[in-house]
Amino acid sequence: MDCAKCSRDLFSPKKTVKCVKCESSYHPSCTRLKSVENFRKLRKEARERWECDRCKGLEEVSSEDEESLDGVKEVASKSESTRSSAAERAICDVNRKLDKLSSVAGDMRELKESVGFMSTQFDTFMEEMSKLKTTVDELHKENNDLKSVVRELQQKVDYLEQDSRNNNVELHGIPETNGESCVDIVKQVSNFLKVECGSITNAFRVGIKKDRPRKIQAVLKSPDDRENLVRSAKADKSLTARLLYKEWPNDRVFVNENLTAFRAELFRRAKAKAKDVGMKFVWLKNFVVHVRRAEGDRVRTIRSFDDIDRM
Repeated sequence: MDCAKCSRDLFSPKKTVKCVKCESSYHPSCTRLKSVENFRKLRKEARERWECDRCKGLEEVSSEDEESLDGVKEVASKSESTRSSAAERAICDVNRKLDKLSSVAGDMRELKESVGFMSTQFDTFMEEMSKLKTTVDELHKENNDLKSVVRELQQKVDYLEQDSRNNNVELHGIPETNGESCVDIVKQVSNFLKVECGSITNAFRVGIKKDRPRKIQAVLKSPDDRENLVRSAKADKSLTARLLYKEWPNDRVFVNENLTAFRAELFRRAKAKAKDVGMKFVWLKNFVVHVRRAEGDRVRTIRSFDDIDRM
């Protein structure tokens, strides 16, 4: 609604005075009241009976004045409309920006919540990882302890097994024949080597038949008999199967200690490692592997695969 005097917008009913006769509305400052404060000083009855200057006969308006006033009103209306449109555009622009800011604020809240959630998840993950690491460390220690126990038990079992073979020897390179006597063959070998073995407790072939003849395992009377026979066979490298029986081939015959599977593999690996690192001597004494790089060097005892790695 516009003021009947100046044609400008009446912003607030509380700041508007209305004529009871013509029902036109005015800014208090556009009437004889001069100001809003004077309007507010009027009693309620006076406000309800208030008449504008024109209805009171205090204002004479000519036709020219009317036309001039109408022109002023039109210009004021257009100006007010322009200002109103600009204000509306500015308000819309501000509202759009506020909407964008509100959207950004919402996104920031969601991002903050997501970061907080991820932080909590990460803390939980790190806590679980710490527990797993502790468990792995404990299992690793327990595994090492068990390995040590197993290694110790294996050594004890190997010692007991090797001790049970203390009187045994193995003969390699002896051809197999039907109806053969392994005891007689062992006696022939000892006679050739000029070693007195005493009574031979037992002798037999060991292993599965293949293209090559199986070894003969003999149980002698004592460890000394075993040691004498093995030492003599290694010293005399001329022993062949043909020297025992002329019908047999001229293949070398070997007499060795009867080792456990573990010690046999240990001896094999020690010889291979010695060849790689340039060690000249690898031998067995009392079923124990020994190595030496050269004449006069320190003798090293090999009791485990770790000892071989350190050669």
